[in-house]
Amino acid sequence: MTDEAHNFAPKGTEKPAKPILTEIAQEGRKYGVFLILATQRPTLLDETITAQLNTKVVFRTVRGTDIATIREETDLTPEEAGRLPYLRSGDAFVSSAVFGRTIPVRIRLAHTKSPHTVNPFDEWDDMRAREDDALLDVLLRHVPVYETALMDVLLDVNKTLGVSWDVAKLKSELDRLAQAGKLRKLPTPFCTMYDRPKA
Repeated sequence: MTDEAHNFAPKGTEKPAKPILTEIAQEGRKYGVFLILATQRPTLLDETITAQLNTKVVFRTVRGTDIATIREETDLTPEEAGRLPYLRSGDAFVSSAVFGRTIPVRIRLAHTKSPHTVNPFDEWDDMRAREDDALLDVLLRHVPVYETALMDVLLDVNKTLGVSWDVAKLKSELDRLAQAGKLRKLPTPFCTMYDRPKA
């Protein structure tokens, strides 16, 4: 990962890191090594490297030369390019072969908070544990939960937790909680049943 990438691999200028970044861009994929480059000046970044980038995430950009470079390297329409100077924080365009064309996206707020007073991974684990507790509170109102009768549970989960899950997502969460020992997953002659864990 390289921030201010145009300083390390500038167009038309040699820097010590440039041949290394170029080699990774051209050869790294077959070894499972990938680049993540960040720059506010895409026009200044070496073209050999930019030609190898599979996915580009474009945030607010105001300089005309940078917008022109972005248009050359993506399939942004003139109207979309005209929006670049006015994008809000978190709004972006993603250009990737995975999607088949450049698409607008909204990046959600981070779950962790800064400045970090605890390890962000511990902060994430705490948040996940709170989410699990809230989900269990809802599920335990319905136990035993039968795999063939999940709609009432799903409606309660979506309403109480403010989520928009479908049955497949609820089923995967039930399986995850059962695997973690927070629920019991029991086969019955007709379907799978989820119940309180053994005391």
